[in-house]
Amino acid sequence: MSRERTVLSQVVDALQRRRAYALSCFVLVVLGTALVTFTTRPVYRAKAVVQIEQPSGFVLRTDVFGAGFTRTVPQEQAELTDTYPYKLLVDAMVSIAENQGISLAQYYHVDRIRDLFENKLCDTGGADVEQCVLTRAAQIEGRNPAKPKDEDDFEQDVRARLVEDTGLIELFAEARSPRRAQDAANAAAIVIAWQNERLRKEEARNTVRFIREQLDGPNGVKTQLARADEQLASFKRQKMFLDANEEMRVLMLQMVELSNRRWQGNLRLTDLRTRLAETRRRLGQEPSTLVSPTIYENPTVQEIKKQLVTAEAELLALQAQFTEEHPRVQSAQARVDALRERLKQESLRIESVQRLPNPVYQELYKSVALLSADIVGQEAQMSALENTMNSIRQQMLTVPQLEKELTQLLRQRQALEKRYLFLMERLQEAELTQAVKLGGARVVELAQIPGKRVKPRRILNMLMGTVLGTLLAIGFVLLLDRLDRRLPSAQHATEWLDLPLLGTIPPLRDSTDSSILWEPSVIEAFRNLRTAIRLASLEHSVRLLMVTSPANREGKTLVSRHLAVSIAQSGQKVILIDADLREPTHHHFDGVSPSPGLAELLRGEGELEACIRPTPVDNLWLLPAGAVSPNSTELLESTRMRELLTHLRDRYDVVLMDTPPVEPFADARVLALQCDAVVLVVQPGVTSRDLALSAVESLRALPDTRLLGIVANGDANYGRITRRYRS
Repeated sequence: MSRERTVLSQVVDALQRRRAYALSCFVLVVLGTALVTFTTRPVYRAKAVVQIEQPSGFVLRTDVFGAGFTRTVPQEQAELTDTYPYKLLVDAMVSIAENQGISLAQYYHVDRIRDLFENKLCDTGGADVEQCVLTRAAQIEGRNPAKPKDEDDFEQDVRARLVEDTGLIELFAEARSPRRAQDAANAAAIVIAWQNERLRKEEARNTVRFIREQLDGPNGVKTQLARADEQLASFKRQKMFLDANEEMRVLMLQMVELSNRRWQGNLRLTDLRTRLAETRRRLGQEPSTLVSPTIYENPTVQEIKKQLVTAEAELLALQAQFTEEHPRVQSAQARVDALRERLKQESLRIESVQRLPNPVYQELYKSVALLSADIVGQEAQMSALENTMNSIRQQMLTVPQLEKELTQLLRQRQALEKRYLFLMERLQEAELTQAVKLGGARVVELAQIPGKRVKPRRILNMLMGTVLGTLLAIGFVLLLDRLDRRLPSAQHATEWLDLPLLGTIPPLRDSTDSSILWEPSVIEAFRNLRTAIRLASLEHSVRLLMVTSPANREGKTLVSRHLAVSIAQSGQKVILIDADLREPTHHHFDGVSPSPGLAELLRGEGELEACIRPTPVDNLWLLPAGAVSPNSTELLESTRMRELLTHLRDRYDVVLMDTPPVEPFADARVLALQCDAVVLVVQPGVTSRDLALSAVESLRALPDTRLLGIVANGDANYGRITRRYRS
C-alpha cells in the first residue's frame, strides 16, 4: 500500500514540481501591485464634524402622522449624505468657492451659512436657491445645466460616519488635492446645516397647510363629521330606536305579560270545555218532559195491571209444569203479551193527555248555550293574544339589524371625531412650531488642509500584493496539478496506482541506446531496482519476469535492458527476450540483426541456438524479436511460446521479457499469464494517470498474475526523493 501524505506535503510537492509557474504568477502579481501602488496619484482626506440638534421647547413633532422630524434624525441624516443630490450640491459649492475664492472654513453659524447661500453662492435672489447654485456651478464648469453631472466626474468623494449615541456626524472628503479635500468636507458640513434648517421650516409650513385642507376642505373632516351627526339623528327619528338593550327589555316584559295572559286564558278555556262536556252529558240523560203522577191512579190501568199480575203468575206456574211448546203455556204467554200491549196503549193514551215540560232539562239546555258562547269568545281572545305575541317576536328579530346600523353610524362618527381631534392637535403643534426656534444641524468642526496622504498605502498594498501573489501562485499550481492528467512524480504514482515503488531511474544524460551505462547515479538506481525485486521474491521465487508499461515511449525497453545487465553483473545467468513483436528495439543495443528471433521460433522457422545472441555483458544473452509479425498476439499465446518459456526457465537463472504496452494491445496480458511476476514502468510527467490506472486494473484482473510494483523512469525528482529517503 502507498504511504499517505498530508495535504501540506502535497502542496509543497506541487510547488516544487511547478516552481517556475508558481514563481511567475507570484512575480506578476507583486509587480502589478507595485505598478498600481507607485503610479497611482495620492489621495488626501479632510474631516468636518456636524451635530444634529433636537427641536427646542415642547415642540417635538409637526408632521401629520406624528413621526416627527424624521429627516433630521442623525442616522437618517448620515444616510442622506450618500445620495446623488447631496453630492451634486457639495460638488457645485466647491466649484463656485474655488472660482470665486471663497474660503468655506469661515462659515460656522447658521446666519453666515444662510448669507453664503443667498448672497454669495447665488446672487439672483430667486426662491429656489439650490437650483441656482447648481446652475451657476454648471456655467463655471462650462457644461449644460439641464444635463446632470455624472457621479464619476466628481473630483472628491464624501462619506459620513455616525458617532453612536452622540448625534455627531463625521464627514470625510477625499480628493487628489489637499485644498479640494478641505473645501469638500466643509461644503458637506455647510450643506447639512443649511438644508436642515430650510427643510424644517418648509416642513412646518407644509404641515399647517395640509392639516387645514384636511379639516376645512370641501370634503374635509368637519363636513364629514356634520354629515355623520345628521345621519345618526335621522336614523333615531325614523326608526324610533335609541338603545338595543332597552328595546329588548321592554319587548321581553311585554312578551312575559302576554305569556301569562295566554296561560290563564288556556286554563279558563279548558275549564269551559270541561263544563260544557259535563252539561251536555247531563242534558242527554234528562227527558225533555215529565209524566203526570195521575196516570198510575187510573182505574182502567189498575185493573189491567191486576189482570197482568194474575196472568204472569199463571204463566210461571205452567212453565214450571210444562215446556214452552205446551199449548197451555203458549196460551198463557199470549194472554200476558196481550195484557202488556193493552197496558202500554192505555198508558200512552193517558200520557199524551197529561205530559208536562222538564224544568231540569230546560236549565241544562240554557247552560250549554252560555258555555258555548263563552268558549267562542275565549278562543277569539286567545287568537288576538297570539297575534300580538307574533308581532312582538318580529320586533325582537329586527332589533339586531337596527343595532348593527346604529353601531355603524356611531362608529363612523367616533372615527371622524378622533380624526378631527387628532388633526386639531397637530395643527396647534404646527402653528406653535412656526413661532419658536427649531433645532437643527450645528457645525462643530470645520476641516483643515490635510498634510498627509491616505491613499495609496504603499506598505499595506505591497504586503497585500505579496499575500495575494502567494495565494494565487499556490492556487494556480494546484489548478494546473488538477487539470494535468499525467503522473507528476513517482510518489504520486504509488499513491494513485496503489502499488509499491520498486525503483526510480533518473534522467539519462548519455545516449539511451548504449549497451552499458556509465553514470554512477543510474547504475546505483538499477542496483536498487534489482535489490527491490529480489526482496519482493523472497516468499515466491521469480524466475520469469515481465517488464511492460501502460503506453509507448515510457522507457520499458531501457529499464528491461539495464535491469538485465544489473542482474547479470550480480553473477546470475540472464536471458533478455524482446517480446515486443510490433516494435522490436533490443537488437539496436548490441548491433545485431533482429532475425532470426522469437517470431521465427514461434512460427517454427528457426532454431533456438541460432536465435539466441550473446552480448558484451557477461552472463547476459539476448533473444531478439525477429521479423515484425501482424499476428503477434496469436504467436505469443501459442503452445510453442509456453514450451519455449519453460525451456528457458530451466536453462537460465532469470528470464526477463520486454513486452508491448498494456494499452491498447493484448500481447502483454497474454504473456502475463505465463510469468512469475510483472513490473510496470511509468514515466512521471509523461504517463497518463487514467491510462496507468487502466493498465493496472487490466493486469490485476488476470488470474494468478503477480504485479510486483512500478518503476519510475526518467523522474526529475530523483535526487530530491533519494535525499529524502536518505534523511
